[in-house]
Amino acid sequence: MQIGCLATLAVTAIALSACTSGRSIESPSAAERAAEHASPPAGGVMIAITGSGDVAIDAATGAVLAGGDGAVAAPDGDALYRAVAGEGTTTVTTIDPRSGTVRGTVSVRGELGVAVASVSGDAVALMEATPNASGVPIPRAETTIVVADPTGVQATMRFRLDGNFEPEAFSVDADRLFLIQYLPAEMPAVYRVMVLELSTGTVRPVHGRFKTPPQRMPGVRLGQVFDPVTSQMYTLYSNEPGAYADAYEDVGGTNPYGGSSSSRSTGVGEGWPEETFVHVLNLRRGWAYCAGLPKVMWSGSRTDQAIVPSPDGGSLYVVDTRQGLVAVMNTESLEVVRTSRIDLGEAGGRASVSVSPNGATLFASAGVEGGTVSAIDTHSMRLTHRWPAPGPISGLGVALDGTALFAAVGGRIEVLDLETGESMASVPTPGLAPILSLEPLAD
Repeated sequence: MQIGCLATLAVTAIALSACTSGRSIESPSAAERAAEHASPPAGGVMIAITGSGDVAIDAATGAVLAGGDGAVAAPDGDALYRAVAGEGTTTVTTIDPRSGTVRGTVSVRGELGVAVASVSGDAVALMEATPNASGVPIPRAETTIVVADPTGVQATMRFRLDGNFEPEAFSVDADRLFLIQYLPAEMPAVYRVMVLELSTGTVRPVHGRFKTPPQRMPGVRLGQVFDPVTSQMYTLYSNEPGAYADAYEDVGGTNPYGGSSSSRSTGVGEGWPEETFVHVLNLRRGWAYCAGLPKVMWSGSRTDQAIVPSPDGGSLYVVDTRQGLVAVMNTESLEVVRTSRIDLGEAGGRASVSVSPNGATLFASAGVEGGTVSAIDTHSMRLTHRWPAPGPISGLGVALDGTALFAAVGGRIEVLDLETGESMASVPTPGLAPILSLEPLAD
């Protein structure tokens, strides 16, 4: 979908970080370590986001435990929801991602698909046409959204809204549903963030962190992560508009969520700034905020840039593998407190990032053939290791016990040693390529 906001223009100086070369993976210790591990050192369950749906995978065998086409994981991965439609009815099944067992089912009227699920497990939002993964909103003058309780305890709610909306996320208590409204409805060019009060059916704008009113703006989503520690959803956007914004003149001059905006003209949609920024949506307190990134990171692409929160929720890392840049955002002040330039090796391919469970190491992968995996000390922001990648990596995830790094490579998951980068096991995942992201599921 296309979303964005006029970001705070916080320009941070680039700190040049010294880089140390990585340990060779051909060392005897690496060979001995690989020989000791004929199977993955850490099992557990991984939540994999794929182009067709979310999937729970047994990390030791690669077996699909739950999910598949059209499945949607809860923001914290604790449940998977799959809708099967036919003959005017949709059955929503809730599946335990660890065991693959069915927790419950509920049937609703209409042939629908799951758009988003709540953290609480009390609600899923369904639509006739679920959000388009290509990022292009669907033109429509009115929108029907169905909110169902997956357990079947609460009655299903059906909302018919005037305008073009898509569900974005539920509040933590599942009493509200945050929406993206596209304008004009039948010729989408810009958006604004709204919220649907489920108890009354009232739709109202989402205000900023400092009670400032929202505005309308264009933008392209580059990536999104949910942090259960802060209950905040972080979405990375580029605000570089396409030709669709040329004729739209409703342009504001301030950040819609409380900061300043650029007055620089882009020549496309007069007054729209070309910026890359992080949109923060607090699912507990119900506010939104646009946090600006250094100008050097503007105009990034979804393949070059990726984001990941620290395990303690205090920092958000924004990585640009093409330029070798890492920006560190304080999630309380929502300001970039540090930006470092780091040699991440070969650029190109899809940028993937993950953080060790203790928060000490940030991992980043880049490159296509002959790509690299880099390990970065989060305290010093210096490169500690860099290894050849086992192939084009599309997703990274660190085992919760800190013993291994999982890398999605085509139709398999490579289990890499955290100290050497050596591949200790290769777990086939037939039919799941490409995996776009990996996240270990807590026990």
